[in-house]
Amino acid sequence: MNYKDAATLGQAVKTWREDHHYRMGDAAKVANIPYASFQRIEYDQGNPRIKNLALIARALDMSTDEVIARWFNDDDDKKRSITEGNI
Repeated sequence: MNYKDAATLGQAVKTWREDHHYRMGDAAKVANIPYASFQRIEYDQGNPRIKNLALIARALDMSTDEVIARWFNDDDDKKRSITEGNI
């Protein structure tokens, strides 16, 4: 599965981490965020701080706007447009 197709940001982060064969601590270092923050993001616990969201987006090779639109927007029509590449 492509991590960009994941249903949640946490699933995307986990898929990205596993695709790169990183342990969670190593992935947190690569993303340049604290381990505990990385863990909460991967486990979909709460909402990450915008700084950490931006760093995760960079690690996922996405813009912060893409991440927010993909995983933090309740507008299902917009999600479909992004998924289909219309935005």
